[in-house]
Amino acid sequence: MIRTLTFSLISALLLSAAAPVAARGNRDQDHLRNAAAQGQVIPLNRLIAEVRSRAPYSEMTYLGGPQFDAGRMIYALKFMDGSQVVVVYVDARTGRIVGRKP
Repeated sequence: MIRTLTFSLISALLLSAAAPVAARGNRDQDHLRNAAAQGQVIPLNRLIAEVRSRAPYSEMTYLGGPQFDAGRMIYALKFMDGSQVVVVYVDARTGRIVGRKP
């Protein structure tokens, strides 16, 4: 009985903690859709192709799963360089690379 109650409480807490993250993701996607419809951002497939055509990224494998920061209008694109993941930050409005980790 106590195990069931404990499991139920933990499940409820985990689900309630995930709700704000999911809501933010939806807002970012809505913002991105609106910006794309108004021609304010470069289409994602074009951004990826442009980054992949530049050295040293042309030698890396694109991993997919881009993330978008609506506040800064920045995409985070992940590449594999040997055994290391490289995250490239690209301005969605200009296509300019604005950062990289590592």
